[in-house]
Amino acid sequence: MQNENAILTVPGLLNIFYRGRKIIGILTLLGLAAGVAYGVIVKPLYRATGQIRPGVVSYNPDGFPNREWALEDVVNWFDSFLYWEDFKTVEGFEGMKKAPVIDASFIPSLNFVAGGNVITLTNLAQNRAVALATLDEAIDAFNRQAMADSMGSSLHLTLRRGRATMKKLRRDIELVDAQAERVNLEILQRERDLTLIELEKQELELDLKAREADNVWIKEAVISSRAAVNTAQGRMVEAEKVLAIAVGLEQSASTAPGGAAMGNDPVAEVLRQTATREQAGRVGELLLTVNELTMFISEQSVHADSLEARVVANELEIGRIRLQQDIQIESKKADVAQKIRDLNISLEKDLPHARDVLKTELETERVKVELISPLERVGTISVTDKAVRPRKARAAAILTILAFFGSLFVVLVWEYMRNNRAAIMAARHVNDS
Repeated sequence: MQNENAILTVPGLLNIFYRGRKIIGILTLLGLAAGVAYGVIVKPLYRATGQIRPGVVSYNPDGFPNREWALEDVVNWFDSFLYWEDFKTVEGFEGMKKAPVIDASFIPSLNFVAGGNVITLTNLAQNRAVALATLDEAIDAFNRQAMADSMGSSLHLTLRRGRATMKKLRRDIELVDAQAERVNLEILQRERDLTLIELEKQELELDLKAREADNVWIKEAVISSRAAVNTAQGRMVEAEKVLAIAVGLEQSASTAPGGAAMGNDPVAEVLRQTATREQAGRVGELLLTVNELTMFISEQSVHADSLEARVVANELEIGRIRLQQDIQIESKKADVAQKIRDLNISLEKDLPHARDVLKTELETERVKVELISPLERVGTISVTDKAVRPRKARAAAILTILAFFGSLFVVLVWEYMRNNRAAIMAARHVNDS
């Protein structure tokens, strides 16, 4: 009882440990050596971590994504090593004898609580690149198998519909570009129309110049007619004077005093009558000439007046045509200029806006198509820079501590057996008998 009480006291324990210090030291050093050897022998492992979630396989009429895969199904797929069949044909993994272990887990969440829709994948590998490639290839393997599965029918339909929409949008963009080219050509045509309008104006100016030249000729004819009238009027004045003299002479001859005496002389009467007839003939000729001059003057005056009226009418017509021409030309030029401005607005604003809208729709559709996938990656896969296993210092410390406490236990057991050997042997003999 004294030995037992001595053992149970702290000084007694310390005494025992002191006597067994060699055992304690040797076992502790062995534990440390085992920890160091573990750190040297065991190859380092790097951890790759990535997050995924069920991907978008279709879109509802409002454009919101539909995700059909259940989280449990995805986790079971990884836990069942279903990716191994694909790994056997992937370059870099052909020499593997067994499937790499990929841990898939998610945190179940309550309704309306975020966090449970993401699955975390982890893999340990002796090489950082291998750890990263393992998760990459596993995700790709799931997508390949899911794409070939009948469940992917809605996914395939969504992809085909999206690609057809993208093709149509690309054609629409090409049509907008073609429309821009046509607008440029139409602008050039409208600019040529402006040139034609200027040429048309020049053509009308030539017609007006012809009319003005005709007026010049008519004015010259008027001047000529007026000059002829003036000349005829002068001659008529002279003729009237001669006619007046001739008429006066005839009247004086017919009333002369010797007319009665001559009446008794037949010869004288004959001579008088002859002279009278000749004088009357001259008077008649003069009267005819005066009448002809009067008619000529009247005709030439009327002709000159008509020509002047024609000149006035031509000038009024030229003014009217020029005014009408200016109105029409300016109206045509304004219409063409307005059309050119409209085309430029269409070219600079409408068509670029339509093209930007189509490009935005195309980019939206492209993003939707790119999001179509059985599994969607959340962020990027990360790999630790340092090995996560083995932790050499921790392993050495743990093994050293375990060896130390184990050595204490061994010393206590050894001391107990040494102090109670007689009782132990006696009990053994009793049991043997």
